[in-house]
This record gives sequence, structure tokens and C-alpha cells, in this order.
Amino acid sequence: MIRLLKTKKFIFGVSFLTILLTLSILNTVVNDGKIRQVQFIYNEDGTLEKAPPYPPFDVFLFGSDMYGYDMLHTVIEGAKYSIGIVLVVAFLRMILSIVLSYFLFRVPDRIFNLIKTVSEPLSFFPQTLIAYFLLVSVVMYTIHGFHHPLWVRVVYEFIILVLIALPALTVQLIEKKRRVWKEEFIKSAITLGGSKRHIYFKHVLPQLYEEWILMFGQQFLQVLALLVHLGVLLILFGGTITGEGPPSSVTHEWSGLIGINKRFMLAHEWIVYVPILFFALTALSVAMINKALSDFFKQKEMVRNNRGI
Repeated sequence: MIRLLKTKKFIFGVSFLTILLTLSILNTVVNDGKIRQVQFIYNEDGTLEKAPPYPPFDVFLFGSDMYGYDMLHTVIEGAKYSIGIVLVVAFLRMILSIVLSYFLFRVPDRIFNLIKTVSEPLSFFPQTLIAYFLLVSVVMYTIHGFHHPLWVRVVYEFIILVLIALPALTVQLIEKKRRVWKEEFIKSAITLGGSKRHIYFKHVLPQLYEEWILMFGQQFLQVLALLVHLGVLLILFGGTITGEGPPSSVTHEWSGLIGINKRFMLAHEWIVYVPILFFALTALSVAMINKALSDFFKQKEMVRNNRGI
């Protein structure tokens, strides 16, 4: 563990995410979630000098949006929602898949092959399209307002984002467990009279928990990319407010910032590039953490093998 904490990839990834989440939470607790805004800048004689959107390195470091809100401050405020949503979805995907795989990994081969046959096509079909068609009628604002309250929209979106990955992920976990179950040491434990439950928790799980940790990181990246795609399609978490003006988001989560500001790509591109930058940095941080963990687990395996020799 000490070796892992000294790894530059791990330190960078954890530090970036921790600092970002801490600043975001502090902004809500200390500043009541308010974002810095400069609507207009006037000369001493009262004439208008500048108006939003302000470019980077002018009024604010990363510029402002069309209403004069600091883009960096906006992204920091939305970090707890963006990263929090992804963490919850990735965690629920893993937990539910682990539970389902526990009950299904020892089913007969013909039943497992049937499950695999049904789930495999879903892994090739774009999750973005599935999520879009299932969410668009619930999260989009209409002339009559939202059809459902905020908590219903949030829970429903969580359910959809979790379920669309569940079949393929469960099959993947089942295959890993079935592979371990065929190992010689498992057969020896069965011969010695170990119960199935005892063998599962004492012998199978220790072989898999490291892979589960890495798979959680992979799911985090998949959900992050899925939210970006949905944001571009204006399927914003919690609801998309549409009306006479441009679309707006219920929260400041990053996919919403990208979706509602994509119309500025050619004129005021920084308004879109700033949330994209933080999406990329977050993905890079998680990828670096996963790589550091993968190297650490491989090193542990090598040490165990050498000791066995």
C-alpha cells in the first residue's frame, strides 16, 4: 500500500479529484452555491466598457458565460454533481452485477449460454441511444412543465443508467467467477468437503476483488462518457428546461453545461471547452488511478508467485 501511495499516477489522480470535490462542497456550504458574476464593466464616465461573455484571462481566468458567470467557478460548483452522479451509477452497477452474478454463476451451461446470447447484443448497441429514448419523455420540460417532480426524474435516470449496463456487466462477472471455479484449488476445496458458500467467500472472492476494483474504474469512465453524450443530446441530469429562451439545466453538472452551450462552439468556444477540459481531466485522473492500481496488483501477484516458488 505504501508503494501505491508513492506512485505519481495515483497521487495525481486522487489529489485532483479530492481537491475538486472539496472545493465544490465548500462552495455549497460556505458560499451557498453562489457563482461569481460580472454583468457589465463601466468606464469612469459611465459608458459601457465590457459586456459578457468575457474571454479567458480577462475578467476571469477561464472566461465567463453569456450571463457573466465565472466558468471556472461554475465548473467547480457542478463538480460534486457530475462526479457524484458517476460514482453512484458506477457503484450501483458493480454492486447489482456482483449480487446477480452470485446467484447465476453456477447455473447450467445451457442457461448461461442463453443469458449470454440475450445480453451480448446489448453490449454492441450504443448505450447512449437506449438511454436517450428511455429518458427523453421524462426529463424534457414541456409547455405544461415537467410531468414528474425532481426526485422522480433523478431516481428514474439513475435506474436507467444502471440497468442499461447490467446485463453485459453481469455476464462478464459470471465468466470471471466460472473461470476461477474451474481452478484446481477450488476442486481440492470441494474434495475436502468445503461448502459452496464457504468456497465462494474464502476462495473465489479473494481471487476477484482486485479485478472488481479495476472494473469499477472502467465503469466510472463509461458513465462519464455516457453523460457527455447525453448532454450533447440535451438530456440533462435532473431535467432539461426548455421554453422561449435557450435550454437550461436544473443543476450545474458538466454534461448540462456542454449541452446548453454547444451553440457557442464557433463564437465563444471557451464556454464549451472549459467543462470539456474538466471532463477530460477527471477521466484522465481515474484512468491514472486505475493504471496505478493495475500495476500495484500485478506487482503483488509477482511477489506472491515468487514466494510460492
